Amino acid sequence: MEKIHGKWYYFDKNGTMLDNTIFDGYILTSSGAMVDSGWGKIKDKWYYANPSGRIVKKDWKKVSGVWYYFDKDGIMLSNTIFNGYLFTNSGAMAESAWVKQDGKWYYAQASGSLIKNKWDKIGGVWYYFNKDGSMANNQWQGNYYLKANGVMAEKEWIFDKNYKSWFYLKSSGTYAAREWIGSYYLKSGGYMAKSEWIDDSYYNARYYLDENGVYVTGTRKIDGKAQQFQSNGKWIGEIPVSRGFEKGKYTNTVFLDPGHGGKDPGAVYYNTNEKDLTMQVYKKLRKELEGLGYTVLSSRDSDVYVDFITERSKMVNSTNSDIFISIHFNASGNPASNRSGIQTYSYEDAPGYRAKINPYWHNHPDRISESNRLAADIHSSLLAETGAKDAGLLQSSFAVLRETDKPAVLLELGYIDNFNENQQIRSDAYQNRLVAGIVKGIQKYYAGK
Repeated sequence: MEKIHGKWYYFDKNGTMLDNTIFDGYILTSSGAMVDSGWGKIKDKWYYANPSGRIVKKDWKKVSGVWYYFDKDGIMLSNTIFNGYLFTNSGAMAESAWVKQDGKWYYAQASGSLIKNKWDKIGGVWYYFNKDGSMANNQWQGNYYLKANGVMAEKEWIFDKNYKSWFYLKSSGTYAAREWIGSYYLKSGGYMAKSEWIDDSYYNARYYLDENGVYVTGTRKIDGKAQQFQSNGKWIGEIPVSRGFEKGKYTNTVFLDPGHGGKDPGAVYYNTNEKDLTMQVYKKLRKELEGLGYTVLSSRDSDVYVDFITERSKMVNSTNSDIFISIHFNASGNPASNRSGIQTYSYEDAPGYRAKINPYWHNHPDRISESNRLAADIHSSLLAETGAKDAGLLQSSFAVLRETDKPAVLLELGYIDNFNENQQIRSDAYQNRLVAGIVKGIQKYYAGK
C-alpha cells in the first residue's frame, strides 16, 4: 500500500494500481483510493469500511441509527430475509414496519425480528403470520379467516371459493356453526345451509333453507310437495293435496264443522258453553241431512279439540265435499248490550291474513261467488224459519273460511250472552227451527246450480 496525497493505494507486482475491487479486506474505489471509513460500492454491491479501512464481514453494523448486515464477503444484504430479519432494498433492517417482498407482506417488530407462526395484533387489527413470516391471507387459520388484506374477518360474511360456500365470522373472529345468523343457518363446520332441510334441536323445529340460504316462510313446493311454514320459518307440515271443487258438479256431500270443542269452550255465559250448543245443533242437522240422502262429513263428532286455523280446513280439503258449514253462536262480550240475531259469513280476502294452506282457492272467483250464494240461501232461510233478527249477511277472513277450498260459510246462530236469546237457543224446539232453516238453505243452494 502506498499513501499518495493522503490517500492509500495498492499496486501489484507489476506496478499496476488496483481499482474498483476488494483486496485483502479493503475497498479500492474506481479511482484506486482506499475507503478508510464508510460506504463503498463495488460492481453494484455495497460494503462498509471500519475506521481501520477493513470492511465489515459476517457481522452487524449500525450506521446513522440504522442496522445493516454484511455477509462473509462483506457484501451488504438487501431485499432479503436473513436469520429472521428482513432487509429492505436499501439494505436497512426493517423495524416496526410492514414490508412487501417478492409479493408477500411481512411485519418487522421493534427489535427487527419478523413475526412467525403466530397471531399478532397490529394497529388494533389481528393478523396471522406463517412459518416463514409472511402474512397469511385468503385462507383459514383454524376457525378464523384471513381476508385478502390479511385482516382477520369479524362480524361479516365471506365466500370461500375452495369450499364453494358462505361462512359467517362472528365478533370473536370464529366462524358461526350450528346457529342462526338472521334468516340464515350455519351448519357444523360453518357452511351456510341452502336448498336443504335443517332440524334445529334448540328450537325443536324443522326449517327449509332456499337456494339463497334464507329460511322459507308461507307455502313452498319442495321436491314436488307443498309444504307450509310459519312466518319465522318453522315448518308446519305438508299440505294435503287439495281437491278443490268444480262449480255446478256436486256429490251431495256436506261437511259440517261444530265450532270449538275440548279445551276450547268458545263463549261461556249463563252456564252455557258454546261448544255444547254447536254440537247439539250439529247432531240434529246431520240427522236431517242424512235422512234426505246427503252424505255428511264433520270435523268432530264429540267433545274434542280441533285446531281452527288450518286443521279443520285440511280435513274438508281432503274430501269430495261440495260445501263447508261452520256452526257457531255469538257473544258481544257485554251482556248489557242486548245484541241479538243471526249472522252469516262468507269469505272476504283481507290484507295481512295470508292463506296458509289454501293459496289457490282462497280468493278464487268461483269459490267466492259460490260461498256468497250459499251464505245468502242459508241466511234467508234461517231468518224465515226462526223469525230471528237479521244481524247481517257479512263477509270476513275467518281462518276456516280462508283455508277451505270449497264454498264455505260460518253461521252465528244467536247471542248466548243475551239472556233471553240464550234461553231460546238452548231449547230443543228452537234448535229444530235453526236446523230446518239451514237444511232449506242447503236445498235452495243445490237447486240453484
